[in-house]
Amino acid sequence: MTRSAADLRRVTLCAPVLSLLVILPLAPAVAQGTPATPQAAPSGETSAPRFAFAPVEGGALKLDRETGLVSLCAKRPSGFTCEVVPDARDAYEAEIARLKAEVDTLRRTTGQAQAQAQPQPGTPVPPPGAAPDTTDLDQAFAYAERFYRRLKGLIDELRAPTGEERL
Repeated sequence: MTRSAADLRRVTLCAPVLSLLVILPLAPAVAQGTPATPQAAPSGETSAPRFAFAPVEGGALKLDRETGLVSLCAKRPSGFTCEVVPDARDAYEAEIARLKAEVDTLRRTTGQAQAQAQPQPGTPVPPPGAAPDTTDLDQAFAYAERFYRRLKGLIDELRAPTGEERL
């Protein structure tokens, strides 16, 4: 499994846990029959911490409640580190931008190739419907003849001495 697929699997598995972290603080208010709207916090205090953590295999997921970023925190040899879990939408948008740049580059190069394919001023252009040059026809017939002879030779090699095919 690739790293991005493993990260996506972790996010998919942890989505229910994260939703519970958001719903659980509202549960006491619902049980008491009071509306679940956040109340004004006393000055100097916040109603909920900025980060929420959920244990997962190999570490913990950290949810930034202000930005919505999800990070995987784990113990490494250098200490605890948190790595941002890649968002699928960001990956798609990056790939779309890369493909658009590639298409633009290809359009520019094909536009240049078409401009170079145009006859240069001063070169004679054959009139439409004119017969092709005989040297071109001779080259085409010679190529076709070589192709036919080689193909016939290969077929003859595959036949048995009795005239039956070996295939």
